[in-house]
Amino acid sequence: MAYNYLGLVNEVNRRLNEVELTSSNFATASGFYNTAKDAVNASLRHINHEESNWPWNHILEEETLTAGVTRYDYPTDAKLIDMNSFASRKILH
Repeated sequence: MAYNYLGLVNEVNRRLNEVELTSSNFATASGFYNTAKDAVNASLRHINHEESNWPWNHILEEETLTAGVTRYDYPTDAKLIDMNSFASRKILH
């Protein structure tokens, strides 16, 4: 099941037998509900930081390399580059 932020927070609320939030009262919720929102954010940050191989947390990118060039800059938005994922292709004539 696909969730958005509100759906994830409401999943926590249901498990703890609390009233679910709606899109109209979500931004102004306080007390327990802020704790639930903070817990969901902390969990997402943890997954984002520790589990970079989850399919929603990485992109595949191709770059054509030039013969003789030994160093390339990292993309500015890269968190991690898997150096074991490079493939070289031989062109047979």
